[in-house]
Amino acid sequence: MKLQFDPSTIDALQWRIDDRFDHYVRNLTGDGEVVLTGGAAVDDDGQYLFPAVAGKGGSSTACFSGSVEYKAYMGVLSLRISAPRITVGEHDLRLSVQDIASQGADVELATAPLVGRAPGMDPIEFRLTEAGSEMFFGKYPPGWLLAPAKLKVRKSKVVVL
Repeated sequence: MKLQFDPSTIDALQWRIDDRFDHYVRNLTGDGEVVLTGGAAVDDDGQYLFPAVAGKGGSSTACFSGSVEYKAYMGVLSLRISAPRITVGEHDLRLSVQDIASQGADVELATAPLVGRAPGMDPIEFRLTEAGSEMFFGKYPPGWLLAPAKLKVRKSKVVVL
């Protein structure tokens, strides 16, 4: 089953990233903070919103702007999730982000099985890849289930084949 969707109908990626990590940085580190830049925002439920970027990525990729940066321990802990991109593959969804440690190179952070869902309808259950685990300093192993993500869709032009 192949999912077809029109990325131009997507307004934003709604995603808390990782509930445990978010709680840890905000509440348990003493000096933890979350910095939003580039248009990223937070909604009333604590979900981060990454605005869609039109015209990038082609027909199988949705691109988003903005970044969420976690900081703590006087800068020793610093993790930035920047410019997320979701690509629809034949059997999975792939979530990539820009890695500031690699001069902005894209890193495949997580994947989710493609189960015939329509974007925006069901939460996407992304699991960390090995590279994603490294971005989280090895604290969470490959396969770690991240917070549910959702694509905020303007109008339905979704077809499941």
